[in-house]
Amino acid sequence: MLDITFDAPTHVYRLNGARVPSVTQLLRPLIDLSGIPRDVLEAKRDLGQRIHAACHYLSENDLDPSSVEADVEPYLDGFARFLRETRARIVANEQIVYSAQWGYAGQLDLIVEIERTRWLLDIKSCVAVPMSAGPQTAGYHRALGDPAVTRRGALRLTPDGRYVLEPLDDPNDWACFLAALTLHRFKESHK
Repeated sequence: MLDITFDAPTHVYRLNGARVPSVTQLLRPLIDLSGIPRDVLEAKRDLGQRIHAACHYLSENDLDPSSVEADVEPYLDGFARFLRETRARIVANEQIVYSAQWGYAGQLDLIVEIERTRWLLDIKSCVAVPMSAGPQTAGYHRALGDPAVTRRGALRLTPDGRYVLEPLDDPNDWACFLAALTLHRFKESHK
């Protein structure tokens, strides 16, 4: 039996005690944050974590509305609007996945069913979906290994309470993810 654990503060996944690379870690070369001041990055990371937590609790029907902070509220409104308007049925929420074939792990945000189609969604609270989102969801999708999930997308929540569901269907997404995994393994073998 596989024992996958995740330590949230360090963002480290372990399989039976041994560290395995994460989807996020593997895709770092695609994300250049060097021009953004550290305090701005930290504030955005904090906001993103609180948005994810609120969406998670709403998805689980376990949200205390009085716990939602003012800066999170419009994003949560967009998420609630998405669920209501698309009639999305939540199939999985914050699910840890592991690829035994490729040796990596991650935690996908959502799997929803909309009009009999299952989507793997990553929640984003940024102005534009980053180029890493396609390979990210491709990595989650491959590790999930569920043929019932046929679509991938980014659910972009906006600070004005709206949402945009952006399909991620570039046929090169998996190849890009696999290239990142190969680069990671190459670098690890030369340490």
